[in-house]
Amino acid sequence: MDSKKIQFLAGLVGGVCLSLLGQKLIQHRKQKNKEFLKQNYQEEEEQELLKEQLVRNIQFFGESQTKIEKSHIMVFGVGGVGSHVVSAISRSGVKRITIIDFDRVTLSSLNRHAIATRKDVGKSKVEIFTDFIAQLNPTIKLKTIESYITPENIGSFFEEDKPDYVIDCIDNIDAKIALITYCVKNQIKIIVCCGAGMKCDPTRIQIRDISESQNDDLARAIRMRLKKLDIRTGFNVVYSTEVTDRQLLPLQEHQKGDPDKFRVMPNYRLRIVPVFGCMPALFAQALAAYVLCDIAGCAPATLCQNDIKMPYFIQQIQLLAQQAKKNNVDLNIDIEDLVVIYKAYNGQCLVKDKKARPIEFIQFDKSKDITPKNIILLSSEEAKKHKEGKIIYTQTLLDRKLQYDQLIQENLGKRIII
Repeated sequence: MDSKKIQFLAGLVGGVCLSLLGQKLIQHRKQKNKEFLKQNYQEEEEQELLKEQLVRNIQFFGESQTKIEKSHIMVFGVGGVGSHVVSAISRSGVKRITIIDFDRVTLSSLNRHAIATRKDVGKSKVEIFTDFIAQLNPTIKLKTIESYITPENIGSFFEEDKPDYVIDCIDNIDAKIALITYCVKNQIKIIVCCGAGMKCDPTRIQIRDISESQNDDLARAIRMRLKKLDIRTGFNVVYSTEVTDRQLLPLQEHQKGDPDKFRVMPNYRLRIVPVFGCMPALFAQALAAYVLCDIAGCAPATLCQNDIKMPYFIQQIQLLAQQAKKNNVDLNIDIEDLVVIYKAYNGQCLVKDKKARPIEFIQFDKSKDITPKNIILLSSEEAKKHKEGKIIYTQTLLDRKLQYDQLIQENLGKRIII
């Protein structure tokens, strides 16, 4: 075959190939356009579905619903409280959620978990949310982190960016302190859940600054630990003012010999807290409601049941702090201790042995630290005499003080050791 025929055939084959390639490119472009239009249609359809899904929120928050949808919320701990928090904020339109927990679902946690069922027992608490979120709202960007929270690794959770809000639902005191400290120092908004265990009265749930919390053992432990770090205020807590006689369950026989061997991590609580399943959900809804409203710019002005008495106790603790500084001793007492002392004395003056108005908390021995045992209640008149050294404390008065001290110690002794 001569060269001309070869050239002709080569050109013919090349033309056919180019034609086929052109047709393929046109078909590919049409397919891409079709997929693009389909995707746009699906996105538009999804937006319409979401608008209908969130219509009640939109009606409530108006334009501020956009702030909620654009926010990034981190939830530390997704057990009884945290699981309900994640459910609530995802149902309200938050599109960026990060959840952190090291634990796995247990059968005993099903009485209070928001989404876990028997088929989830043994699974990671964070991973079971993946399918739940996808079914609820596929536009949510959910990040799951299965990890312990420690003072050493706390900063790693915030390396990517700064969240709009952190919701602390951890039940380990060391982890809570590490998280709170990091957020306060780095000016990250945080709200902290205190003890939902052993409580059953929904009317007692409160939202206040940590410095104003009371009758909550976890809140008190947090205050005392943070005080050593010079953090006394600056973030809200959800807690209950309910006073309960329920206590931590005793250790099992096989745990008594070496309790530390049975802890899931160092300093982790081993004794079991009895939990009425409704209460964690109520705490969670309070947390979520406050955070969502705060992001939207309409956080409620919280009302404490004891607002009438609270300023009085705050004033008294400030006066005691001044006494401690003046006498160069430590102040080892807080507002909650003052409430216990006040109730033990029944508002009565130690000297006159009757109720008096006004009444003052006074350091009994100026040379000793201010502790519950070194506090007495006196009327203003008797308090002035005490400061001037004009009161003679007879054996009768000392015996009366001892009775009050014993009652105070009994009431303080009912507190849970965290």
